[in-house]
Amino acid sequence: MNRPKAKAIFAGAALAMMPLAMHAQEEPATLHLSDTCLMHEMRATPSPADGWVESGRKISFQWPLAADCPYVDAHKASRKDKTQLRYKVRYSTDKDLKKDVVEVDTRWPMYNPDKDLAAGRWYWQHGYVVPDDGSVIWSPVFSFTVEDAAGKFLPPSYKELRAKVPASHPRVYVDGATLDAFRTRNAGSPDANMYMTEAEKILKTPMKTPADIKSGMADKFENKMKREQMITRESRRVIDREEQSLDILAQTYVLTGDKRYADEAIKRVGVMLEWVGDKNIAGDFNFATFLSIFTTVYDLLNDHLDADMKKRLEEASRKAAASMYKGFNNRLENHIADNHVWQMTLRVFTMGAFTMLDHIPEAEEWAEYAYNVWLARFPGLNTDGAWHNGDSYFGVNFRTLIEVPFFYSRISGFDFFSDPWYRANTLYAHYAQPLGSHASGQGSNHVTLTKPHAVRASYMDALAKMTGDPVAASYARNFIGKNPKALLRSATGKGSGLAWFRLQCDKPLPEGIELASLSMGRVFPETGLAIFNSNNERASRSARLVFRSSPYGSTSHALANQNAFNTYYAGKPIFYSSGHHTSFVDHHALLCERSARGHNTILVDGMGQRIGVEGYGWIPRYYVGEKIGYVLGDASNAYGPVTSPLWQKRAKDAEVPLTPENGWAEVGLKTFRRHIIQLGKTGMSVIYDELEAEEPRTWSYLLHTIQHPMAVDRTNPAFVRVTGDVDVAKGDAFIFSTLELTCDTTSTFFAPADNWLRADAKGNFAKNPDHYHFSATTPKSKVCRLLTIVNSYPNPKEGRTAPVPQVLKDGSIKMGRWNIKANLTTEGLPTFTVKNTTPEENVSVSYDGDATTVVEDANEYELIDDLPQLEI
Repeated sequence: MNRPKAKAIFAGAALAMMPLAMHAQEEPATLHLSDTCLMHEMRATPSPADGWVESGRKISFQWPLAADCPYVDAHKASRKDKTQLRYKVRYSTDKDLKKDVVEVDTRWPMYNPDKDLAAGRWYWQHGYVVPDDGSVIWSPVFSFTVEDAAGKFLPPSYKELRAKVPASHPRVYVDGATLDAFRTRNAGSPDANMYMTEAEKILKTPMKTPADIKSGMADKFENKMKREQMITRESRRVIDREEQSLDILAQTYVLTGDKRYADEAIKRVGVMLEWVGDKNIAGDFNFATFLSIFTTVYDLLNDHLDADMKKRLEEASRKAAASMYKGFNNRLENHIADNHVWQMTLRVFTMGAFTMLDHIPEAEEWAEYAYNVWLARFPGLNTDGAWHNGDSYFGVNFRTLIEVPFFYSRISGFDFFSDPWYRANTLYAHYAQPLGSHASGQGSNHVTLTKPHAVRASYMDALAKMTGDPVAASYARNFIGKNPKALLRSATGKGSGLAWFRLQCDKPLPEGIELASLSMGRVFPETGLAIFNSNNERASRSARLVFRSSPYGSTSHALANQNAFNTYYAGKPIFYSSGHHTSFVDHHALLCERSARGHNTILVDGMGQRIGVEGYGWIPRYYVGEKIGYVLGDASNAYGPVTSPLWQKRAKDAEVPLTPENGWAEVGLKTFRRHIIQLGKTGMSVIYDELEAEEPRTWSYLLHTIQHPMAVDRTNPAFVRVTGDVDVAKGDAFIFSTLELTCDTTSTFFAPADNWLRADAKGNFAKNPDHYHFSATTPKSKVCRLLTIVNSYPNPKEGRTAPVPQVLKDGSIKMGRWNIKANLTTEGLPTFTVKNTTPEENVSVSYDGDATTVVEDANEYELIDDLPQLEI
C-alpha cells in the first residue's frame, strides 16, 4: 500500500545512513493513519503503484487476485480451476495507452518484462479475462517512472535462462560439465571429509521406515489441531533423517566417484518410493521432501539409473510437483509470506522443476513459474533487508536464500547476488544478532537463540563470497576464527546447511572491515525494526537496545509486540520478550508468546494488540548519528479485537477464545507513540510514551526478564526503579509518571508454558522454565505520559554504584551528562527535550508535540512522519 510520503527537512550536511529529502512546509508533521492494515495477507494493491519511482531494479508487474480486487466481480472473473485463469497486462509511455502499447497474456497475476523499460514515465494496467466469454475487466491506469541508475539489478528473462540449461545430468545440484575439476578442487577439504565420514556411517545404519513414526503420541489429544501437529512432527523426525542420509550418499558419490554410495542411495530411494501415501506421513514439508529426494537422485545419479527406475522417479516427481504447483499457482504470488514455501518448498520445487525439464512436459510451466515468482517476490519480501518473521525463522531460509540464486547464477552467467537486497540483508544479519549476543527477540522461538549458531556464520560466509560484502566477511571470519570447525555443524541441515554450496563455490572469503566502524544503529523501516549497539565488535562490552513497530503486525511468525523494546548487556538479554515456542498456535503461543502481554510494551485496560496484519505499528521517524540516535514508533492502530478471519479460525481450531478475558477488546485508543532516544554509546536510553484514549483507561507498563526475577525499588518518590540481573551485568528502568503507579511482579505465565509437542528422540518432553513479569498500572485516565530512563551496564566494581537519575529544582532530570525535560502531566502537548550537558557538545533531541528536532554538533535536522513504501 502506498500513500503520499511526508518527508523531513534538515539544515547542515545530510547523513548517508539516513536518506532525507526536502518537503513542502504545508505537509503535516504527524500522520494519523486510519487504514485497517498497512500490509495484507494477500496482495490488495498493484505494483508498481501509481506514482512509483523505480531506480534499483527491473520493473515487475503484479496485481491482486480477482477475489481480492475491489473493482472486479470476483465470482464473474474467477473459477475453481486456477490453471484456467488468464490475465492481460499492457503498458506504454502514452498515458492513453493508444500508441506503442505492449500487451501480453499471462497465466499468473504477475509479469516480468524480458527487458528493462527505458527511462521515463510509463503507464500500465492489468486485466482479468472472464472465463465464460473471454472479455477483459481492466483495472484503472497507473503510472510509474523508470530511472537510469548505476548498478541496476537486471536479471535475464526466463527464455534467456532456459536456453542455457544443460541437456545432460547432473545439471541442477552440481555442474556435470566441470565434475572432474569439482572433485579435484574439493579433495581433502573439511566439507568433503565430513561427507565421506557421514556416508560411511550411513552405510552401516539401517533405514528407518514409516513404521518407526510414533504416531500413537497423538492419540492423547482430543483437539484435532494438536493431533495433526504431533503426527507431522513425529513423521518429520523419521522422514528428514532419511532425506538427509540419501542426500549425503548421492552427494558423496559425486564427490568421490565411489559406486558404493550411488548403489546404496538408489536402493534406498526405491524403498522410499513405496512410502508415498503412507497414513503416518503428514505435513507439507514431508510431501516436498519426497520431491527433493526423487529429483536429487535423478539429477546426481542419472547415469546409474535403469530405465524402470527413471520412469518411477519421473512419475513420482510429476505427482509431487503437480500437487505443489496447484497450491502455489495463483496464490503464492500474492501471499504476504507463505512461511513453508519461502523457507524450503519453493527451493525444492525449483530444483525439481529444472531437473525434470525435457523429461516431464509440465516441468516447462513449473520452471517458468518458479523463476518468475522468484524475480517478482524474492529474495526479500521487502527492500530494507530485514526479516519480519524474526531471528529464528530467518535461519530456516538460509539454503533457499543461497542455493536458488547460486543455481540461477551458474546457469545464466548473471550475478543474482547483485540484488541490492543481499547487501541490506547482511546488515540485518549482523545487527539482529551480533557475534556473541543473544538474538534481537523478534518472532517465534527467539528465546532459544542465545548466541549466533554456526549456520548464521555459514550464511554470512556464503554472502561474503558471493557479494564481496566486507561486513559479512568479518562476521564469518571472526566466528570461524574462534570456532575453526564451526561451519561443519549442521552443515547438511534441511533448512540452513550450506556444505554443498561451499563445495560448489570456489570464491575466496574477501577482506573484511572493522565491525567497530559500523554506525551505532540501524533502522529497517519497512520491516519496522530499529537496533542500537554501543559496540558492534565486542558484545562483551556492548549495551544494546532493539525496538519493533511493524507494518506486518503479528501475522505469520511475527509477534504482537508493537512499540516493544528489548535491552541487553554483554550479549545477555535483560528486559526481554517472554514466552516459549512450542507450536505455531496453541494456548501459550496465542496468550503469552505472541500476545502483547508477553512483551515490553503497554496494555490498555488490560487489553493487548490485535493478532494479524490488523494489529500493526510503524516507524514514522528515525535518526542515527555518531553521538545520538532516535526512533519513533506508532502503535495507535494496534489495539482491539481480533478481526482477521485467518486468525479467528486458527484460534478456534486451537480452542482459544478471543475474548476480553483473554486480552482482546475495543479500547478506543487514539494514540500510542513511543519515542526512544539513544544517548550515544553510554548504554542509556530515554523512552517517552504519549498515550491517549477516547475514554478513561488504565495504562499498564510492562517489563519482562527470562533469567532472574526483577527487583522493584520504590524508595525514591520520583520514580519506580526496576532492575534486571543477568549475572555478568544489570539493567535499570527508571519509570516516571505523574499518575500513581500500582506495581506487580509475578513468575506465572497467563497460560501455562506446557511443552506438549517437542519431545526428544526418546519421547521425553523438556520443561519450559519460568519467566518473570512486571507491570506498573495507572488509574483510569484519557491521557497518559510516561518517561523511562533505561541503563544497561556491567556489574559495578566494588565500592561503586550504577548512576541514578536526579530530579533538579526546575523539574528536569539529570542522568549522567544528560538533562531530560518532559511533560508528564495529562494537560498540554506531549513534549520533551534530551540534551547533552557537556560544554563542548551540542547534541540534543527535542519534541514539541509536532516535529522532532535533532541537533548533532553543527547539524540540525527536523523530522516529520514518513510512511515507508509497502507493496502487499
